Parts: sequence; structure tokens; C-alpha cells
Amino acid sequence: MTAVSQNRLFWILSVAVALTTAAEVFYLVVWGMWLFPAGSWAAKTVWTLTCGIAMGSVIGVATILWAEPLRGHRAALWRAAAVVIVVGSYCGWLCSTIDARLEYFGGSANAVLFIAASVIPAIIGGGLFGWLVYGGGPLAKQRASG
Repeated sequence: MTAVSQNRLFWILSVAVALTTAAEVFYLVVWGMWLFPAGSWAAKTVWTLTCGIAMGSVIGVATILWAEPLRGHRAALWRAAAVVIVVGSYCGWLCSTIDARLEYFGGSANAVLFIAASVIPAIIGGGLFGWLVYGGGPLAKQRASG
């Protein structure tokens, strides 16, 4: 395995955190403010941003450790996608379990829908992340030079 540049590490982590935080903000608006507006919006916002940053960081580091060594091969794209699917699905289950107690996002009343609304975007997001980082995404020059 060759050394990975700091720019490349920063780029992978940034894309992972940006995608997960954007997804979490979407959940905050739809689930936390529109469908289930009761409860503290400040607490919901802190939870959402913490989860987005933490989940993105885990995805970024796992991608660097597991997929980056195969950079240049199609397997890297699939490994990066798998990381997002596994971490995103696990986080959906974990958040559903926590929300069953806190009742911020309707997880106790709609557990199956809550988890499905995490797993399906994790599958789609995994493909998007893999494509952006290792496929034919729009930032190919930066990836190739990183």
C-alpha cells in the first residue's frame, strides 16, 4: 500500500461528512420538525448534527482503511459503498432504539418505517459515495491527483 496524501484523506472525510450531515439535516426537517414537531428542536438539532458528523467520520475512516488500499480497482468502489450501507443501516437501528426512549423523531410509533428510511438511503448513499470517491464522479481530476 502506498502512502495516501493529506489532500486525499481530507477529501474522503469531507465527502463522507458532507453526505451524512446533509442526510441528517433532511431527517431533522422532515421527521423532527414536520412529521413530529413536539419536543425540543434544539435537542433534535444537536442530535442530528452530532450523528451526521460522527457517522461521516466513521464512514470516512473505514473507507480510508478498507477501500483506499484498492484505489484504482473496481473493488474500492464496492467496498466504499458497503461501508456506507453497513454504517448507515447500523446507525438507523441505533437511532431507532434511542428514539424509542426520547420520542424526538417518531421512532417508537413508526419503528419499521424509521429503520427503512435509514436503510434505503444508506443503500443509495453507498452507491453515490462509492461513485464520488472511486468511480466516475464529477471530481475525477482531484481524485486522480490526490
